[in-house]
Amino acid sequence: MKKIVRMIKIMALIIILLGIVTSVVDYFQLKNNDFPLFAVRSYEVVGKKETFRGLFYKATRKVTISNNETIALSKDLKFEFLVFNINITRNPLVATKDFKIETTEEKNCSTSKLYFYNDTNKIYTYCLDNIKINNKDLKSNLESDFNIIDKVINHLFISKKTNLYTQYIDLEETNLTNKGLSIIQCESDNTDIYIGPRAMSFEEDFCTNKDDVEKKEEQEENKVVEVPAE
Repeated sequence: MKKIVRMIKIMALIIILLGIVTSVVDYFQLKNNDFPLFAVRSYEVVGKKETFRGLFYKATRKVTISNNETIALSKDLKFEFLVFNINITRNPLVATKDFKIETTEEKNCSTSKLYFYNDTNKIYTYCLDNIKINNKDLKSNLESDFNIIDKVINHLFISKKTNLYTQYIDLEETNLTNKGLSIIQCESDNTDIYIGPRAMSFEEDFCTNKDDVEKKEEQEENKVVEVPAE
C-alpha cells in the first residue's frame, strides 16, 4: 500500500512539474510572437476567437484575418495559469533597416494588372499606382535582382496559407512601408505574385492561367508606328 501511495505522489509531482514547465515555455512562446508548443488549438469562427489549451493553462486570442495568421497579427492575447490571469507583454517587433517601401494606392480600383514579366514569373499589382523600394521603382529592382521579392516577403508575416496561395502582410509596426503592404504568392504549379494594399484579399482570378502576356505582346506588335512627315 505504501508503495502505491508513493508511486501516486511521484506521478503527481511529475505531472505538476510537467505542467509548470510546459506553461512557462508556451508563455514565452506567445511573448515572442510564436505559437505554443504544447497546446491543443481550437477556433470559434463566429467570434474569431482561438484558444490554446495546455496542462494547467489556457491562452486565447482574437483573430484579425485568419486563424492561420501569426501570433503577431492577433489582438487581445490572454494567458491563464490555473485560476490566475497573467498579463502577456509581447516583445516588440524588430524594425527592418534593409529598405523602405513606398506605395501609392489607385482610386476606384477593382482588378489586378500585369506589372512585370521575365518569361518565367509574372507579378501583378492590385490597386497600386506606384511601388518604390529605396526611392527606386520596383520594376527596376526586379530587372536587376528578381530575388528582391523574396527579401521583401522575409520581412512580412503570414496572414493566411492554403493549398492555392500564401498571403503575407506588413504589420505596419516595423516602419517597412509607408501605407502597409500585402503580397499573395501562388502555390503549386502557378508562380504568380500579387502585390497590393494591406487590405487586399484573394480574388477569383488570382492564381489562374491568364492570357494577359499574349495580349500584351499582341498589342505591342500591332502598334502603328507614325513616321513624321518630311
